[in-house]
Amino acid sequence: MALSPIERQHAKTEAQAIIDNASQELERGTLDEVGWTRVVADALASAYLRDDDPRWQSGFDGDSQLWRDARELILAPVHRAGTFLDIGCATGHLMECLESWAMEQGRRLSMFGLELSRALVARARIRLPELGSRIFEGNVINWSPPRSFTFVHTGLEYVPAARRPWLVRRLLDHFVEPNGRLIVGPVNQADLAATIEAFERAAARPETSERTDRNGKARHVVWCGGGGAPVVLPTPP
Repeated sequence: MALSPIERQHAKTEAQAIIDNASQELERGTLDEVGWTRVVADALASAYLRDDDPRWQSGFDGDSQLWRDARELILAPVHRAGTFLDIGCATGHLMECLESWAMEQGRRLSMFGLELSRALVARARIRLPELGSRIFEGNVINWSPPRSFTFVHTGLEYVPAARRPWLVRRLLDHFVEPNGRLIVGPVNQADLAATIEAFERAAARPETSERTDRNGKARHVVWCGGGGAPVVLPTPP
């Protein structure tokens, strides 16, 4: 099924309203962090699964070239072959694209995914049966990875803003293998400074890469190397 542009906008608006309400409940203390992440994941999954377009199911509304312009940037810090974990993998389209794009650059990636929404995990395993055992269902807040990964890709929007440095540190300490890299984004210019700050507050040393699409929209990824002794951060208020 394909949604019309009006239907897509309605789906976005509806999901955002649910997320905004959950965020207000989180601030009031009537919803905890785990509950907030569940509401957000379910709202997005409901919107994504209304359309069969794999890019839409990955949270992107645009054609294949814009998709590549927006997402291939994730590979900028990928300097060698290795394992790659995509956190928030949805139905797995980004996983398969990154694997293909990396091969074009002469780098072989062994892809893994983590997704909180059970419905999206089920769809991903149907779409990519060969990766079914590598697509995990879990919440990045409390999921324990079965192994470490050379590259870990995530967004920071999976946790409340105050917890973003904590998430960066958790991923570096428990998900990224020694000499691996944590990759966050793409983010737009408006969110770049806050993303860099989250890395710095996590006692990480961020680097950035940038790409501009045909419409003149600039996107950035923020990344850093893993390894070293774990760092304990203060608990956010």
